[in-house]
Amino acid sequence: MIVLLLWPICAIVAIPVAMLALECLVGACARTRREPVRGAPPFTVLMPAHDEALGIDDAVRAVLAQLRAQDRLIVIADNCTDDTAAIAEGLGATVVVRSDPERRGKSYALEHGRSALAGNPGAVAIIVDADCSPGPGALQRLAATAAKHHVIVQGAYLLVPPPDAGVIVRISCFAFLVKNRVRQLALRRLAGAALLQGSGMAFPASVFKRLDWNPTSLVEDLDMGLNLLIGGHGVVFDDAAQFSSRASAQGGTAGQRRRWEHGMLQSMAAYVPRLIAAGCAGRPRLLVLALDLMVPPTVLLILIASAVTALAITLAGLSAPVLMLLAADLLLLAGLFAAWMVHGRTILPLRSIGGIPRYMIWKLPILAQFLTDRQQKWVRTEREP
Repeated sequence: MIVLLLWPICAIVAIPVAMLALECLVGACARTRREPVRGAPPFTVLMPAHDEALGIDDAVRAVLAQLRAQDRLIVIADNCTDDTAAIAEGLGATVVVRSDPERRGKSYALEHGRSALAGNPGAVAIIVDADCSPGPGALQRLAATAAKHHVIVQGAYLLVPPPDAGVIVRISCFAFLVKNRVRQLALRRLAGAALLQGSGMAFPASVFKRLDWNPTSLVEDLDMGLNLLIGGHGVVFDDAAQFSSRASAQGGTAGQRRRWEHGMLQSMAAYVPRLIAAGCAGRPRLLVLALDLMVPPTVLLILIASAVTALAITLAGLSAPVLMLLAADLLLLAGLFAAWMVHGRTILPLRSIGGIPRYMIWKLPILAQFLTDRQQKWVRTEREP
């Protein structure tokens, strides 16, 4: 009787564990597409910025270095109380200023920026955060792919830890890499699709002018991408178009993770049923995306899997459902190790791996706050080193 009861419990836990393991293994085996992309049409880069005076100069310079005469950069200085607008304008960017203290956040800023494109939108709109720098050729690569295939393109957006970063920041950056690169590579192979991740996103102008930003969402880019996929638009990942942000200090990292993970848990509840329904209606690739979205934050998943595995062994020994769950657990360990070996050793050196238990303890309050003190609105991530 106990074994029969354990089957559904172990299966419910094993599904997201096995999905994350599969994504890590597939993503670790995937190769970066380096073939050249030519013929980029005119494009406009939109850069929403709120009090970014300390670091926006690097992002603006990096973008301007890749623009041609027919391209442009528009910085949306959103409710700034510092010199963000003056710095960006002094470097040569076009700046539009938005002042509306009651309505703050990236969605509002981009909506304001979209109105600034009226009359001269270019063929493609590219969104780059004010703390994010494009890698060589990234902007033209995104624009060319978006225009040629009439799809939304997400570049590889990663966090770079400073040389003196502590173990928690480094492990957090590795988790970000697994989410934003390894799992995106897997989704490209398994579903021919991608999730939007906030920066390094390119939209054909005809799509961009109809976007519906959700200002109440903590992860408005993820939600918008899911809406586009459900609506039949193509969203693809180009890992050769790289974008990077300097990781925040530990305090800023905590706030950043809190917003992302609370937002992702909310999106899971809202979109998994819709993706399953659309997938069952004849679009099977959306079922793969539903499985991806069912994977909770990695620390939470590991804690749940460990607890259920230990309890199941205590109750039923090495019975069939327990062996199934154990196999998924071991597969996940293998997948994370493969992802680290292929993609993560620079970000997370071997000496830092011993800090994983400390990182998991650090994450527990962030996860618990989803139930006790859930984040409800956008808060700017601290940029201080």
